[in-house]
Amino acid sequence: MFNLKKTKYKNTFRIKKFSLNRLIFFKKNYILFAFLTGLGAGIFAVLFMNLLNLINYLVLQNIVEYIQPRPAGEGGISETYTLVFKKPYLLPLTVGLGGLISAILVYLFSPESAGVGTDSAINAYHTQKRLSIKSSIVKLITSAITIGTGGVSGREGPIALIGAGIGSTIVNFFKLEKRERKLFLAVGLGAGIAAIFKAPLAGAIISGEVFFKKDFDIESTVLSFIASITSYTVYCLFFGFQPIFLTNIPTYIEVSHLFFYIGLGIFCALITRVYVFFFHKITEIFNNLKLPFYFKPLLGGLMSGTIGAFIPIAIGNGYGWLQLIMDGKITDPYFIASGIIGVILGVSFTLGSGGSGGVFGPSVMIGGLAGALFSILLNTFFNLNLNVTSFMIVGMVSLFGSAAKAPLSTLILVAEMTGGYSLLLPAMISVFTAYFLSGKRSIFPSQVDTKFDSPAYKDELGVYILEKLKVKDYMKNPITITPEASLNDAFNLMKKKFIFGLPVVKNEELVGIITKTDLLEIPVKEREKKKVQDIMSKNLITVRKSDTLAYALEMMINYGIGRLPVVKEEDKKKLIGIIERTDIGKALREHLGIS
Repeated sequence: MFNLKKTKYKNTFRIKKFSLNRLIFFKKNYILFAFLTGLGAGIFAVLFMNLLNLINYLVLQNIVEYIQPRPAGEGGISETYTLVFKKPYLLPLTVGLGGLISAILVYLFSPESAGVGTDSAINAYHTQKRLSIKSSIVKLITSAITIGTGGVSGREGPIALIGAGIGSTIVNFFKLEKRERKLFLAVGLGAGIAAIFKAPLAGAIISGEVFFKKDFDIESTVLSFIASITSYTVYCLFFGFQPIFLTNIPTYIEVSHLFFYIGLGIFCALITRVYVFFFHKITEIFNNLKLPFYFKPLLGGLMSGTIGAFIPIAIGNGYGWLQLIMDGKITDPYFIASGIIGVILGVSFTLGSGGSGGVFGPSVMIGGLAGALFSILLNTFFNLNLNVTSFMIVGMVSLFGSAAKAPLSTLILVAEMTGGYSLLLPAMISVFTAYFLSGKRSIFPSQVDTKFDSPAYKDELGVYILEKLKVKDYMKNPITITPEASLNDAFNLMKKKFIFGLPVVKNEELVGIITKTDLLEIPVKEREKKKVQDIMSKNLITVRKSDTLAYALEMMINYGIGRLPVVKEEDKKKLIGIIERTDIGKALREHLGIS
């Protein structure tokens, strides 16, 4: 009989035993821990907003003499705002100085809190890193400085990391298991977003969705309802329970207008691709700059501030500008289009250079502006009567849902932000159109496709089942290519056979492997000239047919590969098969009874 205790995955036996104990433990303590996480996230959200407003007042209003418009839910109805401010030449200096101060604080006290807050939390979730309360405090201060001095950044990303840090700290304080750290980190992230967006339901859902592109963690969602309601209540006791935006949305959507929401989804998908490309490209450029870490946000801030000096929408958090467009006070398509460009470049320079903050807010901004531009242009050129506010709200959902690969939670999120639940049908049409057309790349580099791809779930994906299954029973006959073949031949063969990698064989010996990713890095014009041997990987990771699928999966995860050549027991150069990650997934589904 198979003895789990003798395998190297000794903790797999504990998984089944632990689940019953965890159910009892949940009834006793999990609710309390979720409440404490939500309470902490709510308090930190209040502190963060107060500090942000203070810095905004001291720097933007008193030094630059620029008053940002605010959305109705944050007091924007009774406030004045500045369309053309008196000292635009000071804005690059304030944003650059804010970036420098933030970077120095991060460098000295909490390097793990640098950059995009949500992505840092996602990375900690998958790698099971510890986040401390110190990192939460540093993130609170640095993000308030970055946004308050005029940097284009979102306040939701910082509070997501802050909430995740609180959840992680509770796990550390009560000395819980590593599994609980992942759980309450997610709960804290959702609680933070629930507070700052005034969206408890969306906060709970996003805690299970944002970590994956194509998967969902239902376990954290259950506890997140408690934490999100708590953080939302604490925050709203200070800032009011009204939604962020005041909207006038028709209760009835004309059926003929649904076609235009498909068009909006396509439009948002195109903008998403541009947005994600520029964000990662500028980040890559700054990462390669030979400058001290703390000078990069200074340079990025100078660039972002220069953009904001010409495009006021691209300053700090621009939700107030969306409110003005919703109210019909701004209708100029050129002003709105420039805002889209300005926010994309502004957030890319602010955060890509290492500045502190998040991409939630800027993504919502870009989406709202895209919806406004799309509907205003259609109304102007085709004499239509589309409701601009409705298209703005759906644009917010479509762009962020496609950029973050989190369509479900953003549907609820924007509905709670605006009170626009009547738009769920057109929003669903638009967001999933944008989601499927926006490409695979996410605005969050640390996201993975599924739990199957996350190191955090390595011990929970039926490893005890995979330990009993052998490679020989699931490997396939290999499709091979010679090292002298052209890259064009290799590409066409992969395309014809619907595969993503080819073992390279010469004189019946395995000499390398080439993948579609390798080929896509070579320009099309050069593929006919170059040969497989020029770019194939010679650092071969192989398995034998007697190895278990658990071992094969471990090799794939450790080396970040999707397939392994299967070689003879006594001869590692003799290829006899190929095993892919999909083969292991299929085997696991078969034994779990999942079709």
